[in-house]
Amino acid sequence: MIDSIIIFIHLMSAGVGVGASVYCLYLLLPRFDKQEQGKALDEDSITYKLLDALVPTVFVAMLMLVGSGIYYLMENYTEQVNLKDGYYNIFGIKLVFALAAFFLSVYLTFGLRPRISNLDLKPKEARKEVRPTLDTMRLLSQVNLITITFAVFMGIYLARF
Repeated sequence: MIDSIIIFIHLMSAGVGVGASVYCLYLLLPRFDKQEQGKALDEDSITYKLLDALVPTVFVAMLMLVGSGIYYLMENYTEQVNLKDGYYNIFGIKLVFALAAFFLSVYLTFGLRPRISNLDLKPKEARKEVRPTLDTMRLLSQVNLITITFAVFMGIYLARF
């Protein structure tokens, strides 16, 4: 029963990470970019608010994904002795993508997001950093989406073992 709950949490975390990224990056942001093309981006812009909400959401999803994966491995390590050849090769590739996505999420949440989160406290210095930081956040969020997607597909492929 506990394995089913852990697998459910693992799958839901993957779904939230991929789904929120796709929805925000490919459905919402292109639509609102057309409306904000000539305007200066600040804390009231839709692009700012969307990326400000997306980045921590994906970080928490990645945290739950990595945590539930590690917990599942620790609970079921004795059952993984008789797996088919090639399982650990694919699992290693999955881990590389999952860890890359996790550290990208950490950098986005704790590295880039604080640069522009205090616009009220330092308005003159931070306003000129908003557009380049948001562009970097968008690009790295797309890279993060790709790495999460590869990790998810590797996990789906591993289910056949």
